[in-house]
Amino acid sequence: MKQYTVKSSMTLVGKAWEIRHQLKLLAKASTKTSPLSGSGKSGRTLGEYLQSTR
Repeated sequence: MKQYTVKSSMTLVGKAWEIRHQLKLLAKASTKTSPLSGSGKSGRTLGEYLQSTR
């Protein structure tokens, strides 16, 4: 599994199950860092995630 982050885009390369797993981990990490008031869902977009990882 490889992950490339360039400016405002992210490319995941790997087997389907690896990509699904990585996306779940990213989503989980996103909800831990910016939870909304009790809703359990993150309002953070991929663009916002990429901005924060620079």
